[in-house]
Amino acid sequence: MSSPDHTVDNTGEPTPDVSAVMSELREQVRERRARLTMSDPDDPHALNLAELRRSADAVNDTWFVSAHLPITWDLRVAGRMGAYTKRLVRLLLRWYINPIVEQQNRFNSATARAITEVTAYQERLTREWQLLEERIAKVEEGVKRET
Repeated sequence: MSSPDHTVDNTGEPTPDVSAVMSELREQVRERRARLTMSDPDDPHALNLAELRRSADAVNDTWFVSAHLPITWDLRVAGRMGAYTKRLVRLLLRWYINPIVEQQNRFNSATARAITEVTAYQERLTREWQLLEERIAKVEEGVKRET
């Protein structure tokens, strides 16, 4: 009636085998640790928190879009005429372009905030995993002392 990973207690109910459960937990911890330390960009399971943080920082640094980039010229007369024409066109289209740029900036800002929150959440989960690993190690030491 008992399987290798279960024993039967006094009530006849199966109880899990502590060593089997601990072995399974150790394996899961090893797998998570391996995923957290992988840095191969081609591996879809690699979780590199430093790269995630750098990417989130890059998003935060570049989310703002400006509709008013400077218009410059290289040629003396023809360049100036082209620049003035571009400025005139920009002034005439401001009513159309500015609302689109503002909408894009609102989206970019919301996306940057979401990415920052997801990154912070992932870092928090990583810290929790590390604490759980420490707790498992302490439990394993206690089990070894008892046997």
